[in-house]
Amino acid sequence: MKGIYANRSPLYQTGVLVAMMLTGLALSTIIMVFIVFLISMTSGKSEVDLLDHSVGLLQFTQFVSAILIFLLPALFTAWLCSEHPKDFLNIRAYPDSRLLIIICITTLLLSPTVSLTGYFNARIQLPSSMEAIEAWMKSSEDRAYSLIQQMIAAKGVFMFILNLIVIAVAAGVTEEFLFRGALLPVIQRKIQNHHLAVWMVAAIFSAIHFQFYGFIPRMILGAYLGYLVYWTKNIWVPVFAHFFHNAVAFIGMSDASLKDHAFFSDDIAPEDIRWLSITAGICLVLFFVLLRLFFGSKSGKHLPKYD
Repeated sequence: MKGIYANRSPLYQTGVLVAMMLTGLALSTIIMVFIVFLISMTSGKSEVDLLDHSVGLLQFTQFVSAILIFLLPALFTAWLCSEHPKDFLNIRAYPDSRLLIIICITTLLLSPTVSLTGYFNARIQLPSSMEAIEAWMKSSEDRAYSLIQQMIAAKGVFMFILNLIVIAVAAGVTEEFLFRGALLPVIQRKIQNHHLAVWMVAAIFSAIHFQFYGFIPRMILGAYLGYLVYWTKNIWVPVFAHFFHNAVAFIGMSDASLKDHAFFSDDIAPEDIRWLSITAGICLVLFFVLLRLFFGSKSGKHLPKYD
């Protein structure tokens, strides 16, 4: 079975990945329905009440879905489409502390731009002829926001750690293995221009979240993660960057003194736009300078060597 599709076309391998994802979606749906039905029978609560008010169930379904829809399809696709699955996924030694520090700094420097583009993205209005589509998009956005708020509202250290695992750790690992680990190498086989491949995967990464009013900032983040794996050839680098970004956002939204700050809030006040724009511009310049200094060397002397 190993590598049986290694010589197939990129389109065929993409089909394998999509088929695995759809299988994972079906399995996660079956598991969720079964668990909800079982709990409702023993607790006497309706399925709607459980889905709307059980944070533990929400965490469980989010975690299982991430494993079945993102991680396992990536691993199976790498196994079926390559004689060397680890190389296919760019699984290397974990990056050293110097590189991780650079990733933390560049991720933070990109955050103001992500927040600013998110503000303008959320205010895009579709033509009146697309009113039904816009209503569906807003409904999807509201549902996703509601789920996150339910998880954040849970109190206690234990719940905080569980939320951090689901929102930051699980998302960082599973989504990066799928998009930057499995999908990007397949796309790069067809599209030789790595910039186009990185941005195409970033657009797919953003679209699959079905949060269209955050499409642009999420695509920017996805492109950043794509370039990280392109430069380092190590999947753990974008995994860590994704984890760090989500963890900072989650901690900011969970902290009462930070959640209304423009960097963490989805509702940026108009009077904050000017200073946020200036901050984003300065940070973006520093972001590119730092990336150029650390990743721009043709000799690659700043990057750790992997076997």
